[in-house]
Amino acid sequence: MNAIRTASPGMQFLPPLLPSRLLGEDFAPPRAHYLTHIPAILALTGLITWIAGNEIAMVVAAAVASVIACYLLWEWLFREGPTRFSTTLAMTLLLGYGLGAMNTWLTLPRGDLSLPAYLGLDEAVLARGMAAVLLSAAALCFLGEMYERPLFGREFRIPLDEHTHTLVYLGTLAILAGFFTHSLGYGGGANTFGQQQGVAAALLSWIFSPLAALTAAVFLATSKGSAKLLTGICTLILCLLLMTVGRRVIIYTAMEIVFALRLTGYRVKGRIVKKALLLAALAGFVVVGVTTLMLLRLAATRSSNGVNASLGERIDIAMVWVEDGTAIRRATEANASNAKTRTFVLGFFSDVLEGSSRNTPALGRDFVGLTSFVIPRVLYPDKDLTFGEEQLVDDIFGLTYYDAANSILTNGATDFGLVGVILYPLFIVWLMRITIDLPARVLPSLPTSIIALGAIFMLLQTEATLTTYFVTIRNQILFSIILLIFSRLPVLRLRN
Repeated sequence: MNAIRTASPGMQFLPPLLPSRLLGEDFAPPRAHYLTHIPAILALTGLITWIAGNEIAMVVAAAVASVIACYLLWEWLFREGPTRFSTTLAMTLLLGYGLGAMNTWLTLPRGDLSLPAYLGLDEAVLARGMAAVLLSAAALCFLGEMYERPLFGREFRIPLDEHTHTLVYLGTLAILAGFFTHSLGYGGGANTFGQQQGVAAALLSWIFSPLAALTAAVFLATSKGSAKLLTGICTLILCLLLMTVGRRVIIYTAMEIVFALRLTGYRVKGRIVKKALLLAALAGFVVVGVTTLMLLRLAATRSSNGVNASLGERIDIAMVWVEDGTAIRRATEANASNAKTRTFVLGFFSDVLEGSSRNTPALGRDFVGLTSFVIPRVLYPDKDLTFGEEQLVDDIFGLTYYDAANSILTNGATDFGLVGVILYPLFIVWLMRITIDLPARVLPSLPTSIIALGAIFMLLQTEATLTTYFVTIRNQILFSIILLIFSRLPVLRLRN
């Protein structure tokens, strides 16, 4: 008897239903400790620190922020916790302000002086600044876990098909072309003071690190064959070029590689040796990258062009140091000295927050000024390209900053004080989620994934202002169009 039966004329076979959201729909439920324990610890520590207003309270608050930030990072990367923009930004702010302050407090030689006295800052002002960071992170964790669903479903996987490999190949060629045409260079996007990047340079700068993370993850997850060989070559090229961009970029890219591995379905399970090798490779990438970047930075001091020295000039000078055997010593000493003070980004934010409590804040002027940079000059030819948050707070709060560590917290404090510190991060998380969720309903999974990786990479950066976030949103829209066109092109098939 034939097991295959002919369907009756009135019977119709419908195609399987596609998910309404291409980043997945199987979401992990809200976690109780993110709704209660973590926000409560942050809020309670923040309130006590605000009331105490001394160095000891600031150090305790920074230590609490550091521990919770490291816990959030571990859960996200190594325990495959849900990815929420709110939790990611909270982790970033706690790492940048909390762990940064702890590092400086522990490593900076200052004799018998307290850290505020050594830096010429008010300990009560610093304590209130650290407290505000904890309160902002508490609001992000609680409201995010309550109302923001995870970005990726637990069943989502980046397809390891010809389209993905072709994107890797073309993306690597585009980055190489950016360096050869000087659209990219030392420090990333090549631009000068008072001038804006072109569209191509802006897009390449934005996609550079997410593309490198995706390429490395695809390389590890791809089985043997010519596709694995080519993606391996692309990974090597992109990682080497990333070493000319920035130390933070190198660290954030290493984090995103670990996260991207999860999206490809690659699992580091089984033997401990395999896990150790992966972590050693990432650590080596960070150490070599940070050392290389510092050498290139020091090389500018020996160049006749100074800070405007080209990447080629910097490499030539650095190679001389490599040949005479002084390269590692120079870079190590500079990194050690630099890390003691550069991680302390709390000072500017604390002074701005204190200024907003004593004087009328900017009431949105900082928001308008920073947002105007995103508008193309064709549409807004008279925009002020010399606007700076430091100049604004110097004028209205009587401060004396020329260049400082700006962030979404300093933006909020400048405009609306403590209220802005709480609301601005929540607003930017909400806005960036909208710009991801809408394309996720119409774009194929691969374009949406690379756009989401770009957004996550930006949220990992503490020193990111409203301008940075709005540029990211603008680039997401432009790149959505480019990737949508790319997804409709014929695929490049390789045979072993």
